[in-house]
Amino acid sequence: MSSEPNITTSAQSNSMDDARWNKLHTLATFCTLGGTALDGYILGVVGDAIGAATDEMHFTPITQGLVGASALIGIFIGGLVFGRVADRWGRRTVFKWNLIAFVGLSLLQLVAVTTWDLAAYRVLLGVAIGVEYAVGAALLTEFAPARVRSALLSTLQATWFVGFVGANFISRAWSQDNWRVVLASSAIPALIVALARLRLPESPRWLISQGRLDDARAVVDKHFPAGTALPEVETVEEPAKFRELFDRDHWRRSVYGGIFWACQVGPLFAIFTFITPVLDGIGLPSGFTRDFIMNMLQLGGAIVFIWIVAGTKRRMLVISTFALMLVTLILIGFPTLPLAVLAIATGVYMFTAAGASNLQFVYPSEMFETRMRTSGVGFSASMSRLGAALATYLLPVLMATFGANVAIIMLALFPLVGLLGSVAWAPETRNKAIK
Repeated sequence: MSSEPNITTSAQSNSMDDARWNKLHTLATFCTLGGTALDGYILGVVGDAIGAATDEMHFTPITQGLVGASALIGIFIGGLVFGRVADRWGRRTVFKWNLIAFVGLSLLQLVAVTTWDLAAYRVLLGVAIGVEYAVGAALLTEFAPARVRSALLSTLQATWFVGFVGANFISRAWSQDNWRVVLASSAIPALIVALARLRLPESPRWLISQGRLDDARAVVDKHFPAGTALPEVETVEEPAKFRELFDRDHWRRSVYGGIFWACQVGPLFAIFTFITPVLDGIGLPSGFTRDFIMNMLQLGGAIVFIWIVAGTKRRMLVISTFALMLVTLILIGFPTLPLAVLAIATGVYMFTAAGASNLQFVYPSEMFETRMRTSGVGFSASMSRLGAALATYLLPVLMATFGANVAIIMLALFPLVGLLGSVAWAPETRNKAIK
């Protein structure tokens, strides 16, 4: 790898990083946010559909956990493998074909007849979602103007929750009528986003990192005003190798990226995959109003934290939110507390966990340089979904064995590990230039 950047733009004000908002930014944002909302939809729609499928397929707690966690298992594979592919072969190719896969795999759920083929389709959908996590945020990072990058990346999680919460309502309303159609309905938004991605060019930053300056120049000349300078990116003599994530310069950030993401999403995914039995089990009054409030708290947290993430140091924010999630999960786990305290603690957890999740699409993308960004983000996403899959798989078993309250206290181990890991290793990346 060369030690000097091949383009010098730090003194220039007409860099791609400083450009005014244009049609390419809008297209890249739609393509990325659309895929993120679709990810949330696919993971959220399974909630009530599992209950309807259980009546037909006679799931046990173990097979129910398998179906609920199957997409998360796929995300582990997709992020781990395709983040590396996108660093080697480019963002655009992987990003385009991934949505086409979404369409076909969504429709295959219409013909699911056993636990195992349904789980297989959900695993493959998870692989496609893993590609989104690895490539989407990294690609938007590389296209977005520097002045709006943090806020724009923060909206990814809010968009994810829009898809997730919308899917919860759709699943609740129609799963009993036809749960297969509900699961397959993700094909419709997938097709819309897939058509948009056909128009998206390759990332100029990635092209520069590969030494393809003429191709990068052609993209910038086509989509930006005349005279716009290329961003400052190091050219590599050969593609980054996966093992470089664990060399002396990178291993702490790689390991921490996985710990941070896994400990944030593990309890949240598990609770919301089985939201109805969890809230019933801890004693909160059941009904549409309860579920609506919990969903709105999630969405509200994701929206409010767009501004909190943009204006707060990363290290301080991740430590404080892990501490708050730890306290609230422990409180939720005590059945002897007054109902009002349980309700408030549950609401605070939902709001904080959803809002803190905005960091998942910001923090890892800032930790790694262009030549290994999707590999690093993909690895972090894979570790996160391994944690989420473990929590989602175990939760129904723990609830059946120990009850909902004890199961929730066990989930508090996730934010505890996240808090300790953040105190030890969380880097500060706010306002640092990406390279």
